[in-house]
Amino acid sequence: MALGKPDRVPVAPLANAFCARHMGVKMSEFCTNPEISNKTIIRSFSNLGEIDALQSAYFYAPIVGTIWLSRVKLPGRDLPENEIWQVDERELMTVEDYDTILNEGYNKFFHDYLRDRLDNLGEKVQQIADFAPKAQKAIEDLGIVLFCGGSFTIPYEIFCGGRSMQSFLKDLYRIPDKVQAAMDVAIADIIGNVRKMLRATKPIGVWVGGWRSASEFISPRLWKRFVFPYIKQLVEAVVEEGVVAILHFDSNWTRDLEYLRELPKGKCVLALDGATDIFKAKEVLGDHMCIMGDVPPALLSLGTPDEVHDYCRRLINEIGPSGFILSSGCDIPPNAKPENVKAMIESVKG
Repeated sequence: MALGKPDRVPVAPLANAFCARHMGVKMSEFCTNPEISNKTIIRSFSNLGEIDALQSAYFYAPIVGTIWLSRVKLPGRDLPENEIWQVDERELMTVEDYDTILNEGYNKFFHDYLRDRLDNLGEKVQQIADFAPKAQKAIEDLGIVLFCGGSFTIPYEIFCGGRSMQSFLKDLYRIPDKVQAAMDVAIADIIGNVRKMLRATKPIGVWVGGWRSASEFISPRLWKRFVFPYIKQLVEAVVEEGVVAILHFDSNWTRDLEYLRELPKGKCVLALDGATDIFKAKEVLGDHMCIMGDVPPALLSLGTPDEVHDYCRRLINEIGPSGFILSSGCDIPPNAKPENVKAMIESVKG
């Protein structure tokens, strides 16, 4: 992470639904019971080789609603028992909510929103959070580093999920000043919450994630106004707390990679999912931040072990070995072939 040369490129995969399918665990149980998901993740990777770190210790699907302001359809309740959970995006956040945030603060809005519009999600998440230390210990007892101890994002992503994408993008044109004012209020409260959480849990790293705020979805003018200033504030706060900012950037951010040089040097990890040009990222940022990724989901699902091995070796040789962590591009897909995941893990040995 500090751009030094390792004795071996580390491998730090991310997987949830894949582990359930791999171990034959019902998706309905995996995504709603953190203890089952923790044990399943450990069993799955214990069968796949020697890994250095994991990006999650357990999984609880409803928690996705806290960063998307949306309900989540669950297998066994809203979907067939072994289907993947789905974000049920609807316009639950109204235009009037921007005024509520401005007048009453983001934290009160967020608390009331989780209680009134997401079936009291805040209380459920708090109960689940109590399991987190046990899940982390179970991972670390195996000599595996838990690399990511939390997930945060910027107001753009949160508002976009709550308003729904179409309505939110219209807001950016119809009432841009009000949206920005609400973002300014929200980011101050979010950073306060982040600092409090990091001081209490002291993780190695946390996600600072982005997906719909990716460069490929919005113009440079809007990106520079509504996205990057908030990413920068959030990343700087995480780094000030002595925690690694893992830039979990889904979708294509290639156009704006140069801006990431404004983030603290040697304190961030850029985690890419295969959509951003990782070789361009190395060219632009290789002397500034560690890069992680990006074995594409399609390759893990449809490729052969030899093809996976060859791609991983290219990453290790051209992106690494300094300042590089081998990983899946975002989450290993549920239909990935176990032999391909094993080939990815084994590739760091040469």
